Order: sequence, then structure tokens, then C-alpha cells
Amino acid sequence: MSMFRKLWLFAAAYILRIYDWVKIFLYRSQRKIEENGVKIENIHIPSRDAGRTIRAIRYSPVDAKGPLPVHLNWHASGWVLQRLGLDRHMCVKMVQELHCIVLDCDYRKAPEHQFPAAHDDTEDAVLYAIANPSIYDAKRLTVGGSSAGGNMALSISAHLGPERVKGCFALYPAPRVCRVNEVSRIFRCNDPRFSSGVVIPNFVMAYFIKAYTRTEDDTEIPRLCPILYPQDKFPKHVLIACGSSDSLFDSSRQMLDHLHNGVDEQTRVTRSFLAIPHEAHEFNNFPNASVSMEWRDRMEKAACELIRASWSS
Repeated sequence: MSMFRKLWLFAAAYILRIYDWVKIFLYRSQRKIEENGVKIENIHIPSRDAGRTIRAIRYSPVDAKGPLPVHLNWHASGWVLQRLGLDRHMCVKMVQELHCIVLDCDYRKAPEHQFPAAHDDTEDAVLYAIANPSIYDAKRLTVGGSSAGGNMALSISAHLGPERVKGCFALYPAPRVCRVNEVSRIFRCNDPRFSSGVVIPNFVMAYFIKAYTRTEDDTEIPRLCPILYPQDKFPKHVLIACGSSDSLFDSSRQMLDHLHNGVDEQTRVTRSFLAIPHEAHEFNNFPNASVSMEWRDRMEKAACELIRASWSS
């Protein structure tokens, strides 16, 4: 990487992060939730690298006894934005509804750490949960995430396979990470009328890809582009949710089509898609209207139903 390219990638990352932190602060009241019955702890998960840990927030019932089902979540970021804790509303709701443990996990960000750094951190987090059966019931382990986090949730569910990952919830994921010159063709907004969220500009999407990938050949690797995994590598229970105004809507639907390819009727039912009308990217985290909050609640309920169903499979 040339010095000029490196400086440009790092400067853009810091500008985007500052803008994002301001936006998160301004919308903090819209994400408030009563945390009754939920214990919240900051923990550190061991990584594959000596001396390095992965930050995480553990949400658990205050009356937790013995191993409980565990759901691992990864936030949206474009693999660049520093946002651990942004999904607090959803994590609290899952603990309250499911009486499970939720690990909201951080991961290394680009351009400081390029592919496969973040994907390695997701694997380390899942393997940590599996390695601690006194706390986490690994037989009822599910994963989920939003945007880049949704990409990694889909990826790790196929990478480790349905024997270890029982279900996957992907919210406006990026299942197809393309070459930069394909961004305008792959990521398009088909519904410009939306209540909340943002349509990610193509130049920002291109920047995220440039920041995280080492070379464009990375986009041909299934770990980064999970739609390239065979459908039988994924869990039986998968829910993909996306707003109709999101530029990731088409690729999210294509991911579901891939998951339905050659499967029996029962699996077509347990692998489903929730289309959220007139909402754009991250409508749930930055709602501008009551209807967006209502759809956030319906989406979180659907995610809980998916997780609960996966426990019995």
C-alpha cells in the first residue's frame, strides 16, 4: 500500500468516525430501553493472538443460573466505524424475551486491520462461547449482526457450520462484497421514499470496501462474500431483514434466494426474509418517525422468534 493511499484511507476513517459519533449522540434518546432484569457487563474475550483480547458487552438475566443459550451479535460499521454498544436496544430486548445471554462483540476495524481480521475476531468469539460450557449452552448458540456485522454473522454460520451455529439473524447484511467498479451496479436504492435511515452513497460504500480488502481478489473469498458458500453450509434457521429503501435490499434478497436453492419445503420456511417497507439503512438505530420504531420492535420480535425456533432444531 502506497503512503498516499494509506494516509487517505486513515484520514477518511477518522472523519467518518467523528461524524458517526456525533450522530449516535444526537439519536441516543430514540434508542432508550428499560433494562429491567438485565445484567450488563464489559468483558474481554481471548483472541488467537497472544496478549490481545476482544472487547464485548455481555447481557444476561439478573437471575441467571447455570449455562444459558447464547446469541452473539456484531454491530454495523462498514468494517470501519467504532460502534460497540450501539445495538443495546436489541440486545436488552433479546435477554428479556428469551432469558438467554447475548454477547455484543467488538472486532478489529479497517483500515488499521484489513481482511480477515474482523472475520477472525468473530470466529474467536464463537469459539470462546463454545469453550465455556459452564456459562454458555453451546447446543443453543446463534449469531446475528447488522450490515457488516450481518455479513460476518452469515459468514461465521457457514464457516463453522450448522452443527455448531443453530441459527443466524442478519439485519440489512452485505452478503455480496463486490469489486469497487461494481458498486453502482450491485448497491442501488429502489425505493427513494423512506421514513428513517440513510441510503449509503456509492462513494462511501466503495471506501468501506477499499479500506477492508487487501486486494480486489478478496471479494472472491466466501468468508468475505458469504453468498459464495454452498447453501447447505448454513443453519436451518436463518432470518434476513432489510428495508425496501436500503441499497443492500437486492443483495439481501439474493442471499435468501441462494439459501432456498435446492432445499426442501420445510427449510424454505425456516429460512425467511422480512421486507420492511419504506425504511433505509439503520432505520432502527436512527429512527425519525414512530413507524420506524414500530418496525424496529417488529423486527426484534421476529429475530427473537427465529432464535427460539433454532433452539429446538
